[in-house]
Amino acid sequence: MQIRELEITHFRGIKHLKWSIPKDRRFVCVIGPGDSGKSSVLDAIDLTLCDRWNPAIADTDFYDSDVSTPIVIRCVVSDLPKSLLKESSLGLSLSGIDDLGELHQDPEDGTDAALIIQLCVDDTLEPAWTIERVDGSDSTVLRSTHRREFATFKVDDRIDTHLRWTKTSALGRISAPDNSAGTAMALASRAAREAIADLDDENLSALTTRIQAKLNEVGCGVFESIQPGLDTSLSSTGGNLALYESNVPLTNYGLGSKRLAGLVVQQLAAANRAVLLIDEIEHGLEPHRLVRLLQYLKSDDSYSQVFVTTHSPVVVEQAPTENLAILRNDSGDALMRFLPDGTGTTLRMRRSRPSSFLARRVIVTEGRTEEGLLHELIRRKDRERLALGQSVAAGEGTVVQDGEGGSEAPVRARALIELGYAVAVFMDSDDRTVDANVRKAESAGVVVARWAKGHNTESQLAASLDAPGLTSLLLLGVDVRSSESTVVNDLTQAGLPGDIVSLKVEDWIADGSTDLAGARGLISKAMIASKWFKNVDAGNSLGEWILDHQDDFMDSTVCEVIETLQSFIYPDLRPGLEDAAEDE
Repeated sequence: MQIRELEITHFRGIKHLKWSIPKDRRFVCVIGPGDSGKSSVLDAIDLTLCDRWNPAIADTDFYDSDVSTPIVIRCVVSDLPKSLLKESSLGLSLSGIDDLGELHQDPEDGTDAALIIQLCVDDTLEPAWTIERVDGSDSTVLRSTHRREFATFKVDDRIDTHLRWTKTSALGRISAPDNSAGTAMALASRAAREAIADLDDENLSALTTRIQAKLNEVGCGVFESIQPGLDTSLSSTGGNLALYESNVPLTNYGLGSKRLAGLVVQQLAAANRAVLLIDEIEHGLEPHRLVRLLQYLKSDDSYSQVFVTTHSPVVVEQAPTENLAILRNDSGDALMRFLPDGTGTTLRMRRSRPSSFLARRVIVTEGRTEEGLLHELIRRKDRERLALGQSVAAGEGTVVQDGEGGSEAPVRARALIELGYAVAVFMDSDDRTVDANVRKAESAGVVVARWAKGHNTESQLAASLDAPGLTSLLLLGVDVRSSESTVVNDLTQAGLPGDIVSLKVEDWIADGSTDLAGARGLISKAMIASKWFKNVDAGNSLGEWILDHQDDFMDSTVCEVIETLQSFIYPDLRPGLEDAAEDE
C-alpha cells in the first residue's frame, strides 16, 4: 500500500495541509523547524489508517482547541491489498489516481485503484472512518477489520511493552495464532515463582546486601529488604516473558537499542507491505547507527512506504535529496514541498550545512569572517533581549550558514527562499560581478545586508574609523595575530614605511608619514593580505570589537548593516528597543 495524498484540516497545529506524494516515493523524510507540525502529520496518518477503534482524542487535538470545527483527515491510498479489491469488501468504493496524482471517480485505464479514506472527529470526540468518492456522491463506513489490512504502524514510545509477550504487544500479536505465548507465559510464571521461593544462595544474598547499602548511601531512598525476585511490573496474566540477550533483558538496554529492537518486532507483527511511521528517527541513536538505519529502511522491500521525521543534520545529509520533504507552517496554513533533484545548489547546501534545512530563518554569509561576526552579534543581542524577557535568535529559528564565497552566497539564499524559508544574505561589495545574482535574490524576497560599494568587511571598517579608532583596531590585530611585531610586519608589507614601529595611527599622521586616508588604506590592505579575520574565531573577536565601539560607527554603513541583520533575526524588533534596554 502507498499513500499518494494527505489532506489535514483543523488538527492540532495544522489548520490546513494538502500534500501530494509522487508515485513510488517509498521513503519520505519530513524536515523543518520545530513546532511546524511534523509529528502531527505522522499522527494524522496513524489515526486515519490504524486499526484502533477508540484512539484517544481530546479537545486539544483540534486546531486552536476549537471543537466547533471538526477534524477532517483524508488519505488517498493505492497499491491496495487484493483482499480489499473484492466487490464483497471495498471494491465498489474504489476511485482512481493517475501518475500525476490526479483523482478520478472510478479506476480507469492509466490509473491505479485507490481508496479515499476519511477520518472525521466532531465535538463528541467520537472518530468516524469512511470511504469517500471523488465527487462526494457516496460515503461508506470503514470498519477496523478493513483498516487492519492497511498494515500501518507507528514506532511509539511504548518500547518496553513491545519487547515483552503481552496480549497487546507486538510479540503477543506475532504469537497469537497458536496461543503458544499464552501457554508459555503461564508455565514460565509458575516455574519462576517456585524457583525464586526455594532459592538460598549466599553469594546472591551478599550481593543484594551490598546493593542495598549502596542505594541507601547515595540517598536513593530507605531500603531494608533488597532481594532477588520476579519482575512485578507485570502481572502473571499480563506476561512475564521478555526478549533477552543472554541473561540480560532487552528492556535493560539503552534507548537506541531498545527502539531499534521495538521497530523490528513491530515490523514482524505488521507482516509484509507495511507503512512505517517513525517520529524523530534519530532519537537515542549515534550517527553511525542512524546512518545504518536509514540504509536499512531505504532498501528493505518489506515496507511498502516509510515516513520519518527528524531534527538531525545527519539525516538531512545522508537521505537522498528527492526523499526530503520540507514542512512550512504559517499560522496553521501548512505547505509541504519535496526538495528539488539532488544536483546543483540544493545538494551543495545539504552536504555543507544540512542544519540550515531545519531552521525557520537562514542568514547566508559570504564567508567565515562574516559568519563569526554575526555569531557575536547574535550572542550580544540575545543577552540584551533576555534582560527584557524577549526571545533569543534560537527561539526565532535563526541559523547562520557560510555561503562559501560571494558568487555562491546569493545563489544559496535564492534557493532557500524558493523553498519557503525566510532568508537574508550578508555580503561584501568589492566584487561587482556578483551583482546580478544579488539582484535576483533580492527580487525573490531575500533581505540583503551589504557593505558600501567597493568595500569588503575589513575595508568598510577601516573607511569608517578616525585615527584613534584605527589604533584600537590595530590592537585587536595584535590579539588575533599573537604579537605586535607580526602586525608591524604585516603593515610594512602593505606599504608602511620601514622606520615606523609604532601602532599609534595618530603618530603616523602627526609626523607626516601618511594621512588619514592613507592609514585607512594601509591597515585595510594589511588585514586582507594577511587574513587577520578569515576564520570564525577571529570573526567573533572582530564582532565583539565592533559592538564595543559602536559609537565610532554612528550614522555609517556599519550601523545600517547591523540594524538590517538584527531586524531580520528578531522579527519583533522595533526602533527604540536599544534605547529601552539602556534605560532599564
